Amino acid sequence: MANGPLPNDPWARREAWRYNAFFSRASNARHMFPGLGIATVAFTIYCGAEYLLTKNSDKH
Repeated sequence: MANGPLPNDPWARREAWRYNAFFSRASNARHMFPGLGIATVAFTIYCGAEYLLTKNSDKH
């Protein structure tokens, strides 16, 4: 018997969702934290601007 799907498999249509790219592990990991990349860039820019624009004071 071949490893591929059977030509007259009645369940093939119901099993097709398992092989869709939307349900792959890489896709799930990528969509787990939406906006994380944009937030990281924005936070980095904010920290850099704060470091450059604030006056250093030795007083506590």
